[in-house]
Order: sequence, then structure tokens, then C-alpha cells
Amino acid sequence: MKVQEVLENYNSLKASITIVEGEIQELEAEVLDCRSANLDGMPKQKGFAGSNIETYVAEKQEKIEKKQRYIERTKTKLKIVEDLVKTLKKYNQDIIKARFYDMQSIEEIATDKNRGYGAIQKTIDRSIRIMQKEYNKSKLS
Repeated sequence: MKVQEVLENYNSLKASITIVEGEIQELEAEVLDCRSANLDGMPKQKGFAGSNIETYVAEKQEKIEKKQRYIERTKTKLKIVEDLVKTLKKYNQDIIKARFYDMQSIEEIATDKNRGYGAIQKTIDRSIRIMQKEYNKSKLS
């Protein structure tokens, strides 16, 4: 995993989790509607009606499971990066959070911290390098 890539896409990843959770709810509602339609007490056709519904439900369940796995993987990546950020010094944490979580520009951060653009950029680069090194080290353990 590339720490910088996760940081750069932090808010997009969080948004995608919310979107996929909504998609799962829609799929679950479709499955419920299909199952209840099948159990409405009306006579059913002989032959393929049951198997078509079963196939439809199975396909929807498979999609739900795939989306749930995506959510779990994405949440795990975000948690790892959030934990890595917590290992940094407070000053570096603040800069990383401002840049990637709050989406502030380097100029805004430099103004807030009363530092130069280059100093902030260097802090970001150094912090990402430290976090990536820590992640790689923990992966080898």
C-alpha cells in the first residue's frame, strides 16, 4: 500500500464508502422486494419462476458481499493511515491533517503555521516518507 496515495484520496475513499453503503442498502431492498413478491400468496408458474428468482437473489447477494469486502478493505487502509499519522509528532500530524483530511492548500497551511511554502512541503514529504517506512517495516514483521 502506498501511504501517499491513500492520503491523497482520503476524502474520496471516505465518500466512496458512504456511496457503496447506500448501494448495499438498495440491493438489500431489491432482494427483500423480490423475496416478498415471491411470497405474496399468488399462484406461481411452474418451471423456471422459482429458479429465476433464486438466481436473481443469489446474484444480488454476491454483489452485496463484493461491495462489503470493498468497504472492509477501504476502511482497513484508512485506519492504517490514520494510525500512522498518529505516530508522527504533533506539528507534523497537524500539517498532514490540514493538507489531506481538511484539504487545505500548502499556502493556507503555511500562512496558518507562519512558515514558508517550502518548509510545509518538506514537512509533508518527510512525514509521508516516515509513515511509508513505518508501514513497510510493520509489514515485514
